[in-house]
Formats: sequence, C-alpha cells, structure tokens
Amino acid sequence: MTAQEMEAAFPSANVQRENQKVIRKAMNLFMLLFLVVIFLLGGGAAVLYRMDMRSYVQELMSLEVHSLDLQVAAIDNALTSVVGDVLFLAEENELILHLDSGDPALVRDMRREYERLAKNRPAYDQIRFLDATGMERVRVNNRDGILRPVPEAELQDKGNRYYFRDCFALDERAIYLSPLDLNVENGQVEQPPRPMMRIGTPVFDSAGNKRGIVLINYAAADMLEHILRAGIVADGTSMLLNEDGYWLLGPDETKEWGFMYLDKGDATFARDFPDEWLRMRDAEQGQFRTGNGLFTFRTIHPHKKLARFGKSLNAQCPAPGKDGKGPYHWVLLSRIGPEVLNDFTRALLIKLFLGGGALFMAVALGAWNLALAVSRRRLYQAQLFAMAMYDALTGLPNRKLFFDRLGGGIESARRYGRRLALLYVDLDGFKQVNDTMGHQTGDELLVQVGKALRRTVRKSDTVARLGGDEFAIILSEVGSVEEAVKVGEKIVDELCRPFELRTATAKVGASVGVAVFPDHASQADTLVRGADKAMYRSKSKGRGTCTVAEAVSA
Repeated sequence: MTAQEMEAAFPSANVQRENQKVIRKAMNLFMLLFLVVIFLLGGGAAVLYRMDMRSYVQELMSLEVHSLDLQVAAIDNALTSVVGDVLFLAEENELILHLDSGDPALVRDMRREYERLAKNRPAYDQIRFLDATGMERVRVNNRDGILRPVPEAELQDKGNRYYFRDCFALDERAIYLSPLDLNVENGQVEQPPRPMMRIGTPVFDSAGNKRGIVLINYAAADMLEHILRAGIVADGTSMLLNEDGYWLLGPDETKEWGFMYLDKGDATFARDFPDEWLRMRDAEQGQFRTGNGLFTFRTIHPHKKLARFGKSLNAQCPAPGKDGKGPYHWVLLSRIGPEVLNDFTRALLIKLFLGGGALFMAVALGAWNLALAVSRRRLYQAQLFAMAMYDALTGLPNRKLFFDRLGGGIESARRYGRRLALLYVDLDGFKQVNDTMGHQTGDELLVQVGKALRRTVRKSDTVARLGGDEFAIILSEVGSVEEAVKVGEKIVDELCRPFELRTATAKVGASVGVAVFPDHASQADTLVRGADKAMYRSKSKGRGTCTVAEAVSA
C-alpha cells in the first residue's frame, strides 16, 4: 500500500502528522520569540541593575564616610573636654596658692572643686593631684555616680607608676595621654570591664617650678558609647582598633580587649581580616571593598587631636606605634558585611524581574517541569545505585558491589588464564582510636584509610569497605603470589604511618591476608575464606603483618 493509500485509509494518521508538523513549527517560532524577549528583558534589566547598584553603593559609601566623620567628632569632643578640664585644674587658683603657701585649708578647697567637677562629669572615674614625689595629695573617686573624697590616710604613693613618671617629665601645658585599656585592680582586670584612659599635665607654682601633676582617670566607655551613637546614621558596624589590630570596640564583645587577657591574645581584627588589615596599616584613611564587605577607615592620632590647645602643648603617649604611623594611634573603621549588599541585590533583582517573571514562568513552566522530572529520575536512579552499591562514609564499593566485582573478576581471570589476588585488610588499633577520640574522629580516619588504600593500588583494582574497620582489595591481574604479597606489605607500611586528622593525629596498623586465584582457590567463596583466615593469622602473629592463604580444594 502506497503512502497516499495509507493516508486515505487512515485519515487520522494524516491529521496526526500535520499536527506534529504544526507543533514543530510553532515550537521553533516560540523559541525564537522567547529568546528575543529574554534578550531584551535581560538587557534592560542588566542596565537598570547596574545603574541602581552603582547609585546604591555610592550612597552607601557616602553615608559611611559621613558616619565616620561624626564618630571622629565624637572622639574629638570627648578628648578635648577632658583635656580642657585637666588644664583648668592645673591652673586653678587654689592649687597655685597652695603650692606657693602650703596652706592646708586650700587643699580642702581643691577637694571641693574636684567634687563639683566630678559631679558634672560622670565619666571621670578619678580626679587627682599628685606632688613632685608621686604622692597623692587630693583624690576624689567617682564610681557609678557616687562621689567619695579619699581621706588623707588612704592616699597612696604613685611615684613608681609609669603614668606619673611620663606625665611629670613633660613641659608646661603638655598633655599626657595613656593608652586606652581596661582598668586593673590588684593585678586583675576589673569586672565588669571598665575601659580607661589617664589624661594629665604637669603642675607649676607661680615661680615656674614643677611641683606635681593633675590626673583624670577617664572612663572611656562614655567615648565608645558616643562612637556607637554617631554610627547609627549608616548601615556599617562601628569598630575601634588599637595599633596592633586589637578590638577596643567591636561587633563581638568577647573579642574586645584581647591584649588584656592571656587567653584572648589572638582575638584580633588582623587575624579575622588579614588582607584588609594590611591595607589599612599602609594608609591614614580610605575606603575599599573586598569579599568581606565595604571597609571605611580613619587613623586617629589622639596626641595630634590635642595640638589645638596651644603651641606649647606637646601631647604624648608612652607606647610607640608599630606600623610606621608614628606614635600611639587608633584605627576607627566601619564595615558593611557582604550580606547587606547581597540583601539589596536580591531585592533589586526581585524588583527588576517581577514584571517579566510571569511571562518567563508561563513560557518556561512546561519545559522546566519536564526537565525537572527527567533530572529527578536520573538523580534518584543514581542515588539508589550509590546507596545500593557504595559505602556512604568512604565512598568505596560496599559488600554487594565487592562480591559482584569479585565474581566477574574471577570469571575474566579464568577465561584469559590470569591470576587474580584478593587482599583482606583489618585495621589494628582502630577501636582504641574510636573509644578515645570519638566516633567522628574514627569516621574521619576510615575515610583517610580508604584514600590511602586507593593510592596504594592501581585504578583498575577495586578497594571496598566490607563493614566496620574491614576492607577488601581485588587486584584484577597479578603475575605471581609474591607480587600480591608485595602489595599487601606495601599496604601494611602505608597504614602504619600516622594519619593527620582535623583534630588529632591517629596511628593505627593493619593486618592483611592474601589469597590468589587459582593458586589458593578457584571459587569466589573459598577465595574469600582463604583471605579472611590469612588475615586472622596475621593478627595472631602480632598484627602489622601480611600473611598468605593456604591452598584449598575447589
């Protein structure tokens, strides 16, 4: 019957073929239109995306700079306020008159003046006048709003303390500024931690003789709080670092003040962000982006901040800088993590593609469902095969796949007149590792053992995990029993070496049994029994040995 006769006899078949032809043409046209629409939508979306991202990042960077300006001003205001009070106290009439006359009644007037100042300055932890020997002559404590003038009997000699020596050595109207650290009482960091700075200046009598110093212990939590408040205008996380990269103010309180604690010596910004820290060490200020986010920073030199008080001022700090930036300094910075940019990017993409998303989804839904179904089927098949044939922990063939390959290998060896070797490997000392270091470490060790075994044999050979700490190896072709034994001895040597794991170093050994087809057995089950018995004889010999099976009857 000709094609025309078939079409006449079976009109439905002809209609079906025509429908298929129409569908094919429609699909071709659809794909062309689909690609054009996607290209136009994608191009427009890409342009809008770049414009919006550029605008957003520029605004973000501008706000970060503005935020840092406010924080610098907060530091400036805090320090200048304290320095102004220090200079006021150094030139106080009652103090100068007392130095000239020695009148003790003037000491009481000084104490009252210190109390009035402390009452108006809650951040002043202590206000003191120390004479030229370092002996405290007037001291007012201010703890949690409670003022306490220290009685004369409780005043202490501070002549050997570094801050007295450094401050007393300065010229008139020069300002001493100690490093910002935590207050220490009786050799221990005070709890809760109290950030502290000591700010002072030498005191001179009317004849120009240096007679002591005035010193204010400034509770710097006040300054740090002002930094945080100034930083809320932007999205960044405010931080203050010392010259070594230790956090004085940071996103994680447990990492702050690491240089004050023996167990937190490595808790530094420099360790968490080494590349960024190197860039900041080499510049006074800047702004840059890395994979860790947007960083905006400014180097703060406290002694330079105080230079406005007059040409005779020589503000100093006892600790020199270690990064080429001169004397003691801080690094004020703000970091916007990549998650902020990622969140904006996601929101922007949603906005850009919302209009075209419905069209895209309608067109792609059918193809997607088909691809998804096929992909899932293939994935499930691969997963089922892997679950059935491979060990979940090591990725090695399991017992089932091992016996399948052993049977096939023996048949191939029999057909082509070759030798096939079977090695049974049992780890020595694995139970002790599992019991002392934990099952997680034991599992990691098994994975490493599997890798070591694969390295020891050829790619054409099979390494399988039979269960627990027992492995089996099929050498698909060996020239002699001695060749198989050499492989077994190589395995013993390889597994006797220490294994470097994530949390520990583990050392085990291996007992190996070797059976060769057809020298020791001609069937799979008897070959397995021979290798297994040989392995147990290795264990009975003292472990860490390789033993050859005894020949058995077919």
